[in-house]
Amino acid sequence: MRSIFKPAAILLVVGLFLAGSSAMAEDFAKVGTAGADFLKIPIGTRGVAMGNGFSAASNDVTSMFWNPAGLTYVQNTSVYLERIDYLADISYNVVGAAFSPNDFWTIGVFGALMNSGDIEVTTVEHQNGTGEYFSVNNLVAGVSIASRLTDKFSFGANIKYVRETLDDVVSGAYAVDVGTVYDTRWNTVRISMNIRNFGPEIQLDGSYFDWDNGTQLTDASEYLPYHFPLMFRLGLAIDPILTAQHRLTVLGELEHPNDNIERMNFGGEYAFQELFFLRTGYTFRHDSMGLSAGLGAKWAGFGIDYAFSDYGVLDVVHRFSVQFEF
Repeated sequence: MRSIFKPAAILLVVGLFLAGSSAMAEDFAKVGTAGADFLKIPIGTRGVAMGNGFSAASNDVTSMFWNPAGLTYVQNTSVYLERIDYLADISYNVVGAAFSPNDFWTIGVFGALMNSGDIEVTTVEHQNGTGEYFSVNNLVAGVSIASRLTDKFSFGANIKYVRETLDDVVSGAYAVDVGTVYDTRWNTVRISMNIRNFGPEIQLDGSYFDWDNGTQLTDASEYLPYHFPLMFRLGLAIDPILTAQHRLTVLGELEHPNDNIERMNFGGEYAFQELFFLRTGYTFRHDSMGLSAGLGAKWAGFGIDYAFSDYGVLDVVHRFSVQFEF
């Protein structure tokens, strides 16, 4: 294969995101207007290391967590396991699998469980703890399906069940993700669009009381319903270097959440013989996250990846994953 530097494609990427800056002029953040916030934690070590802008470049089993249309690039049965050591000792464990029964369809299943660990119960009288503990356990599980509608255009979707358990209070509802990838076949430019967490309002069961300094103020009230953290993404990816020995993928993404300001994610991946990988990226306009980086290796159908994300004053988040293909 030949080495290709594509300045025109690079200018296209830069131009699109400069043009997109006009859509980011409004800085009003509707923080707190959506629930099920654990769905905002990105899944997929490779994509996180590349600055969370992976949608247009997604081409493996982790596509189900970024843009399900990318599953059309999965040719073999692929199994994925990930462990995330998140902030405040929160653990997040992920499993996913995908296979292609023919040249036109790819099917996947996935599940992720978040656990807060033990949280000590406090009251007005016992502000240092009562000796009792509770925990938060959140689950998302679903199925993916993707199809290559033409040799350039792919479509994919997830349907998933989301469940939040806050001590003895539970909520649950279904949501969908929808995504597309368009391979322009021009200078390796790929364009993606996807919507994540589209669904009805979700509501905790049971009831609650309002208290003031240990005094009950009201009778039991039902919890109010809340929205899923809806996310719209528009992405681009190119390969400015593409040879038998070396590949460099550069990507960018505009991200519009329904409860915060718009963000821009940029990143890249260098691959040597598709065996060893170096990745880095940066998320702009996030409340705390900025630099991400990671590395990986793949051999004979087995891959291992590591990534970290710098959340500033909060801490650094580490994640590890393994992938099997057969």
